[in-house]
Amino acid sequence: MSTTTILLVSPNRVKRDTPLGQSVDDTLLQPCILTAMEKWVHPTLGTDLYAKIKKDVGTGDISLPANQPYENLLTTYIIPMLVQYSFAEVIPVLRLRFVNHGVVTMNGEQSSAVSYDDVKPVIHSAVQIADWYRERLINFLTDSTNLPEYSSNTFPDVQPTRRNYTQGLNVDPTYQSIESRAIRQLLGIKI
Repeated sequence: MSTTTILLVSPNRVKRDTPLGQSVDDTLLQPCILTAMEKWVHPTLGTDLYAKIKKDVGTGDISLPANQPYENLLTTYIIPMLVQYSFAEVIPVLRLRFVNHGVVTMNGEQSSAVSYDDVKPVIHSAVQIADWYRERLINFLTDSTNLPEYSSNTFPDVQPTRRNYTQGLNVDPTYQSIESRAIRQLLGIKI
């Protein structure tokens, strides 16, 4: 049985829409696209909607008239976000290659090596652009009524996130720490 990897965006699209050159090998880019899909798209869509879109892309059914809302979601919101997150994922990998005897730095004959500190602003910029697209995606999903898979997840599925900008803080008003639960229980306050 053959397992086919389904990418929601092609390596060529990532190269076309970012500063990556066409000389970047697709086999180097594909794992970064998959990582970006699992880190950013899956948690944003939730398991059911993510699976539906992946299935429809894999079978080619995404362009059927009945799937127009899903195709719109993919082309207008998911792909622009995924392109930027994929770019951010591939940047640190471009400079290094893993070979049998260790890790080597790639240097061309006419080029000079850059440090990771030189690359950080590029990664940061790509993540900021991707976050902006992700915020648009979340806003669209929370206002949409024609995507039933967005709210049909059950345990142990990944529930879709409805928050994008947290700055490392949990700002979810429904979140209760273990300590606050314990204090409420001691005080007899219903949780």
